[in-house]
Amino acid sequence: MNKKTVMIMGGGLIGFLVLLLVVLWLLTIFKTKYYDYEEVEEKIITASEKYYKDNPELLPVNDGKYSLAYSALVNSDLIKPLNELLKDGDKCTAEIIVTKNGNNYGYIPKLNCGGSYTSTELYKQVLKDNPVVNETAGLYKAEDGTYYFRGKVKNNYVVFGSTEKGKETLPILWQIISINTDNTIKLRNVSENKLKTKWDDRYNTTESSYIGYNDFELSLIKDYLKDLETNETFLKSKDIAKLDAKNLCIGARSETETSKDGSVECSVLSNDKYIFSTLLPYEYMRASLDDDCTTADNNACTNLNYISEVDTENEWSITPVVGNDYQAYTFDGYTYEPIEAKSSNKLYVVVNLNEFAFYKSGTGTEEDPYIIR
Repeated sequence: MNKKTVMIMGGGLIGFLVLLLVVLWLLTIFKTKYYDYEEVEEKIITASEKYYKDNPELLPVNDGKYSLAYSALVNSDLIKPLNELLKDGDKCTAEIIVTKNGNNYGYIPKLNCGGSYTSTELYKQVLKDNPVVNETAGLYKAEDGTYYFRGKVKNNYVVFGSTEKGKETLPILWQIISINTDNTIKLRNVSENKLKTKWDDRYNTTESSYIGYNDFELSLIKDYLKDLETNETFLKSKDIAKLDAKNLCIGARSETETSKDGSVECSVLSNDKYIFSTLLPYEYMRASLDDDCTTADNNACTNLNYISEVDTENEWSITPVVGNDYQAYTFDGYTYEPIEAKSSNKLYVVVNLNEFAFYKSGTGTEEDPYIIR
């Protein structure tokens, strides 16, 4: 083989390699880019926000849950079809749950890709992780279908929302109190916070003093809880949109009352629905496995009770005291005691996470809490 032939063959080989590299480069440029499931869910949220920004007249008017078709986003050129975003998009469906609470709107994507991926509601994950028990610490089921934690459980923590502390942004930690019959999850804030209010400070004509009244419907604490829904001093609107508003249990309780089923506190419901509430005496008593926890002021209620494991300051309950018109209950982490409504106390608020809060990660412990999407 002469030198000229070798040079021609070498040049041809180099040309072939260059052509191959160009083809591979072009394939890389024009190759369909696929995303993972969480990235697609984020894209759906962004597209939904843009859709309603462009079409504000289509926003729901009344509080509640609504459905937005994925095709509406595709037809508005706000997002691509699922088979162009996901490798297995041909077998996937997507639904967008739109929630409205006051002025707060939330957009919750629900992906279903068969066995490869399905958005899992947090309440389903909690039930999966906690088979119902009847004696030991764990998840119990009430006659009305409510699930609630009892004993010194360690796996009922959730991270939800964030707060500012100096230059830091810190996640807000909550404990799961119960799973309601409508699949909403009742959470109690256990992170340090700045929420503080008087129960009421009106002039009480019966007592001839500015010690307030314990009528929730006319109280300062009612106004304070309602203001939290809009002033964003605790949770941002995007987080509040993930919560359900409910009528509050505002029935009065006597100091000798022994019930733990909510029949006393829930014998009277608030006129309006609220996003924020407080822990109630019966919920604290119910969480204890000690049979000697017979009244809300009994120190035995601290025994075998996950709620008493949390170090909190003296806090208000929305529960009035039977026998007078100026006292409500406070909780000091050990017992519920009556105090004059004019007093100023902390709030460790209770909220109801809606059923479409989807599980992302975590095992529920304080070190590895449940995280939602």
